[in-house]
Amino acid sequence: MEEPTEVDALAFELEVDLKDRYGLMVGSSALWRELGYASYEAFRKAKQRGTIEVPLFDVPNRRGSFALSKEVASWVARQRCSPAGEKPAQ
Repeated sequence: MEEPTEVDALAFELEVDLKDRYGLMVGSSALWRELGYASYEAFRKAKQRGTIEVPLFDVPNRRGSFALSKEVASWVARQRCSPAGEKPAQ
C-alpha cells in the first residue's frame, strides 16, 4: 500500500476541519475566506471571470455558490505544498 503524501495528509486534516465547521458543502459566505480572497466582492469577480480553481455549483432554492469541503481542502493543501512561484498541479 502506498504511503500518503504530504499533500494527501494535509488535505485530509483540512477536510476534517472544514467538515466540522461547515458540513459537506462550504457556502460562498465562508468560501471566499477559505480560498484566501480579500473580500466577498473579490470572490464574486473571480467567479465571474472563471478563475476560481475549485469546482463550484449551485443548489436549488439556496443563495450563492457552493463547493465540496473535500475539494476545498485538496486545493488548499496543493497550494500549501507547491514550491513558491510554481503553479500547483491540478
